[in-house]
Amino acid sequence: MPKIRKLKTKAQLCLSKRVAMPTSPLFNMVKVAKMGSLGDLEILQDAIDYLTCKAKAKLSFNADDKEFLKEIYEAFWWGGQYKGYKEAAELANNYVNGGGESKARPYKIDSEVYKTSKIVIATMAVMKQFILDLKKLNTPFAHITCNDPRMRSKSYSRKLLQMNYKTEGKMKSNGVLEAAQNNHKLHKTDGHFYLQALTYARPDAKLETTWRVESLYDFEPFEKHDYYTNIPLGSKKLRLPDGLSEYMTKISVAKAFWYKAEWVELWQE
Repeated sequence: MPKIRKLKTKAQLCLSKRVAMPTSPLFNMVKVAKMGSLGDLEILQDAIDYLTCKAKAKLSFNADDKEFLKEIYEAFWWGGQYKGYKEAAELANNYVNGGGESKARPYKIDSEVYKTSKIVIATMAVMKQFILDLKKLNTPFAHITCNDPRMRSKSYSRKLLQMNYKTEGKMKSNGVLEAAQNNHKLHKTDGHFYLQALTYARPDAKLETTWRVESLYDFEPFEKHDYYTNIPLGSKKLRLPDGLSEYMTKISVAKAFWYKAEWVELWQE
């Protein structure tokens, strides 16, 4: 009973904050970004705050609510394309218009955003050295991931922990790779990730490695964390709770999905 009463109180609070859903959030976002319109920013933020309250209270969402949320993510596609964040734009659009791709058949994005990253380039070099070590010991090396504790114990991998996180990115203590703080394109796409190496020895004595990054595009629910994303609109920011983005999957507006980027390299000892 206390839980039911608490939900009813939240519901009443949400109803007192009811606002009309903007019919063209992209138009409002453009006005904020280009003209610094505080009125349009308030319209968007009030709508998001109202829907956040409804999501936390487990209230039903009507067609206008759902359409607004979908159009917000579609607006991210336009904004991402305009800003040069093509990969991030594709992921946001696929969240509301995709098929919820599985890990076995993930959504594919251009690999350029990863393979040009300084932390990825440095990690590839370390992983190749580790692969050669395994090869010399006749130890399997077909599938290696950057968080492999055997590799991270090697002296030559320590430099990955000491790289400049602002301009180069670095490997965190758990083996995950963190994009450089100034690499906005990669951060918008996927700021923390693991690099995999799938390698086989060719008859011509060369090694062929497929480098791969794969991840699940999803968000943490309200019950786990109070995370949020600041959407830059010119000099202004729109605050979008991750919990609301996650709740979109509960009301059939969005689908979490797996995606990957990969590229092939031929190399030799």
